[in-house]
Amino acid sequence: MPGPNRLMPGPRRHNGAVPERYTIEEADALLPEVVPRVARLAALQRQAAAAVAGARRRARRNGQRGGLDSAVAGEMGALLTWFEENHLQVKGVSPPLVDFPAEYGGREVLLCWTEGEERIGWYHLPEAGFAGRRPIKELRD
Repeated sequence: MPGPNRLMPGPRRHNGAVPERYTIEEADALLPEVVPRVARLAALQRQAAAAVAGARRRARRNGQRGGLDSAVAGEMGALLTWFEENHLQVKGVSPPLVDFPAEYGGREVLLCWTEGEERIGWYHLPEAGFAGRRPIKELRD
């Protein structure tokens, strides 16, 4: 997969601004950008965990500290920055869980996506979390 800087930028509204609140359609349209990035984050997380464990084992033998590879940390940082710049909330990478801030019926909600979902099909109130997910059709009624 190409590095994070080679992927397309997030959505832009007609005035060029990134939405702070998403419609269901905007969130669906952004999923092709979200899915590979969150998958890359998961891969980097696994790589980092294995590398840190190995570095710590080596460090115990030679008296030095083990740490995270700077290239891995840099790529993870760039990916997380992309999510932040697009006002998306990464709640997990394994399994992946991403929330899109939205407003429906005058109330703040989070449009919710997780692995295996082809489009946004769920939402929840910010304080309810994943356990409070409700079908998106409720917002359209």
